[in-house]
Amino acid sequence: MDWLAAIPAVLLCASLLVLPGLPITYLLGLRRLTAVALAPVVVVAVVVLTAMAASKLGIAWSPLPVLGVFAGLTVVIACVVIPLRKRLPRPAAGDGWPVVGASVLGLAGAALLGALTVRLSIRGPEELIQTEDSAFHYNAIANILNTGDASTLMIDTLGVPGRAHGFYPAAWHDLASLFVMITGGSVPAAANILSISIALVIWPLGCVLLMRQLAGPSRTALGLAGLMSIAFGAFPWEMLGWGILWPNLLGLSLVPAALAALLSVAKLATEDAIGRGRAWLLVPMFGVAVTIAHPNAVISLAAVAVPVVFVGFARASIRRYRAGRRGTAALMAAPIVLAAPAYWLVVVESGLFAGTMNAESPPFESPSHALGEALTGATNGRGAGWVLAVLVIIGAVSCFRQRFRRWLVASHAISVGLYVLAAGVPGAGRRVFTGFWYTDSHRLAAMIPITGVPLAVIGTIAVVAAVRSWLSSASFLEHRRVMAARASAAALPVVVVLALVATGGLNLLDHRNRVLSAYPKVDPLVSQEEHALFERIGERTEPGTIVAQMPYNGSPVVMALSGRQVLFPQLNIGRLTADQIYLARNLSKAATDPRVCEIAGRLNVRYLLTNDIPRGNLWDGLTYPTGEGFRQIDQGGTFKLYRITACDAPAG
Repeated sequence: MDWLAAIPAVLLCASLLVLPGLPITYLLGLRRLTAVALAPVVVVAVVVLTAMAASKLGIAWSPLPVLGVFAGLTVVIACVVIPLRKRLPRPAAGDGWPVVGASVLGLAGAALLGALTVRLSIRGPEELIQTEDSAFHYNAIANILNTGDASTLMIDTLGVPGRAHGFYPAAWHDLASLFVMITGGSVPAAANILSISIALVIWPLGCVLLMRQLAGPSRTALGLAGLMSIAFGAFPWEMLGWGILWPNLLGLSLVPAALAALLSVAKLATEDAIGRGRAWLLVPMFGVAVTIAHPNAVISLAAVAVPVVFVGFARASIRRYRAGRRGTAALMAAPIVLAAPAYWLVVVESGLFAGTMNAESPPFESPSHALGEALTGATNGRGAGWVLAVLVIIGAVSCFRQRFRRWLVASHAISVGLYVLAAGVPGAGRRVFTGFWYTDSHRLAAMIPITGVPLAVIGTIAVVAAVRSWLSSASFLEHRRVMAARASAAALPVVVVLALVATGGLNLLDHRNRVLSAYPKVDPLVSQEEHALFERIGERTEPGTIVAQMPYNGSPVVMALSGRQVLFPQLNIGRLTADQIYLARNLSKAATDPRVCEIAGRLNVRYLLTNDIPRGNLWDGLTYPTGEGFRQIDQGGTFKLYRITACDAPAG
């Protein structure tokens, strides 16, 4: 399948991320652009909660229970809202159609440029991504399809028989599994299409909503926000090519919308499009959606929201103090005063976050170099986006001159500072702040566009205003009012076109290169012949049987391509059981070692897939067998598939 043939599937995926949530956002009193931008939050929250409930109730995972929950929730909310509609606050006034049209135009531009980036970097929707984490994510989807269990408490047991259940962010995997069930497509195609839809639908919508809360119903601001949402390489493009961090992609894509709602709560929104009461109702939904998408995203939201919360509490405290309510004023000021010591006690002294805080990722450049990268968009050694950097700086200066927007500059400084700590500052002390992200510069760089997009938009508007001011005062147009008016009106499209040309389509080549790193076109991990063999394994083996293989040679994707369980579906070998380790070392001795067949029979391991010779390591039992007890039944490229005949039950 090529991308042209996949257009209906992409449109379907984009629709499924938005449309199911629209009735609920509408009943909550949201309208037009705001209702659409917040609908994906509802979709993610409902899907993950349904997955957990279905697992507890023993209901097999499929689109039907999800559809039932959406329908039931819509009916329940309608039964509450409709009878009380005269007593409840009036629905938020939807923005006028010219504002909506400008937003759609910007979003369409972003979608076109984004689609071109995807076409230049990924051959087709079924192309395999080849990074360390891709096998886990592919096989987590396949495991959901095989077991009918999509709970976030079950994903972490993948490939580890008997492992105690634990939390793993499963929102992305739940959505992908539903898409496979609905379309009947492959797991790799679902992974690619879903991730691209998140990057080009959920993230841009959130950026537009955040800009709406910052600038009010400004056609210029909202149109530019949609277009510039895909201008930064660190996000969403880095998340499509490094890691691979698909769950982080989903989580961070929800953060701009969540920040927009927090502006309503803190009374910092300009001509609020959400409403404070509705924002409070949405807070639990954001908590569920963002947390189960990825906990890193919750911490990212908290980090960029620190100035919002600070300003919100400070204003509330001042208002109450001036009204003579000093006790309440002190109560409102308490979180500001106690925030730092509380952070120290919870994060440092309690040890609750020791697992992530102890993860070390050494700095790789000087602090000044890291700061330069963060300011120019050249994070992690990528190409600098000078035009975008200038617009962000102009936007920051403009915001700082407007007191009500200074919090945005502070939020951006926090994101930039965290990246500098991870990339350029040595020492364990930095992990007190960066440990939530494993002190990983890629995850931290992805935060910068959250505030970078609105700053770039504000910077562009400032440039357009300066051009118009110059035109209105230009002496050569002094007596030509009609010409001056036309020139002023043309200032915005001219500036936008010049920016597009100067940046090469909003840094298109840099974005392509970031994505290409996960889709190598030369010397791929799995050749076409091997890919074909992996797909045939579903026909050559019986349902329920397990295929033994090594985790480092590309073979874990057998599970995603064929639907057959493999013995090592992920690369995290620190979690192997004693049975898995014994088979890894001794499976090739099946004809002479009775314990091999005892374990293989218990785990239902009936096949061996290999492409290697013994090398004196843990995996020597999974190399080409040289003795009796194995029968080759297929081959593709360097891989050979064997039936473990030594462990077959005797006839009779």
